[in-house]
Amino acid sequence: MELIALRLTKQTISEIDNLVKRGIYPNRSEAMRDAARLLLRMQKGMFTGKAKPVSKDVLIKEFAKKEGFKL
Repeated sequence: MELIALRLTKQTISEIDNLVKRGIYPNRSEAMRDAARLLLRMQKGMFTGKAKPVSKDVLIKEFAKKEGFKL
């Protein structure tokens, strides 16, 4: 594995920490690895059924709609 530096807002870090506290992830690093894997799957069209890159805004909206989140 390689190490990368990442800057996130305090709010985002707080939300990730909440996922860790709830036991969804064992630590921040695993949550971020999962986020990276999700991004790559989305870009490959695994959620949309489309095998072409789409903008992150479209992906976020599709994911939020599928999961029932309001943006």
